[in-house]
Amino acid sequence: MTEQQQQTVARTYKYVAVAAAIRHTIETSLSPFDAVPSERDLMALYGVSRMTVRQAIATLVDEGLVYNVHGSGTYVGAPDLVSKPPKLTSFTEDMAGRGLKASSQILALSLERADSAVALSLGLSPGSECTHIRRLRLADDKPMAIEDVYVPRTILDIEQFRLGESLYQQLGAAGYDVLRAEQTIQAITLDPEAGSLLGVAPNASALSVTRVSSSRHGQRIEFARTIYRADRYTFQLTVTRDAEK
Repeated sequence: MTEQQQQTVARTYKYVAVAAAIRHTIETSLSPFDAVPSERDLMALYGVSRMTVRQAIATLVDEGLVYNVHGSGTYVGAPDLVSKPPKLTSFTEDMAGRGLKASSQILALSLERADSAVALSLGLSPGSECTHIRRLRLADDKPMAIEDVYVPRTILDIEQFRLGESLYQQLGAAGYDVLRAEQTIQAITLDPEAGSLLGVAPNASALSVTRVSSSRHGQRIEFARTIYRADRYTFQLTVTRDAEK
């Protein structure tokens, strides 16, 4: 084994050990939503580098044990808090990755003419027909999100949609694998109807996500608006800074 390989193994064991130590602290002395010690404190406590601490925290984030709040710190996750990593996955895949069973209640299924926002996003002519699916998404039978999806009728006709099956799997079977998506996330206040569906008080905070998905050939195939309960769902994003020139 080369010296470089030995150093890599040593770093690997360090972050695994630090993750295990933090995990033990969480399990024995912290509660959901409590703050985890800062990176600086963890570096001093375990005598490791900032990179090692960040690798350890990233491991715990992937496990769903903690979540990050930009500009604030790292916090202990609640048992039913889902933190979505920056990967393109379906709702069913998200829930399965956290050991939760995904299910849906169909609220509406209809053919509709695309409004200007949907048509522009999907590259359609205004008034083009789309299959509209409105669903209440659940995790372990608890409301998680309200989702409105629009798919061009030429890609998925309403008569082709199969209740109870993953939309992405159906699109893939039709030759339209979802490969890329652009998302916009914003904080909103729930109206009484949405609050009632999600089982939270009116005017509660929520996360609204607008997504436009494309196939591997660059064809835009899905426009979706999803409203997530902010107390059960977070987004985990990793950003980098360009090197100074």
